[in-house]
Amino acid sequence: MFALRPEPDLFDLSAWRQRLAELQADPEGPARAMMIEHAEAHIAAISAPPQKTTAEAT
Repeated sequence: MFALRPEPDLFDLSAWRQRLAELQADPEGPARAMMIEHAEAHIAAISAPPQKTTAEAT
């Protein structure tokens, strides 16, 4: 059954990975694909090393 749950804390990588696993284990729901995509994008963003802006790099 599809249930809404609060998002993990912004920089809690392990909680985001757990949330992604929960979403992938749930049966198809109306917003499941969108929520999986959101979680994957968030994990990618907080896993990557910080990047400098063009102004900071010069």
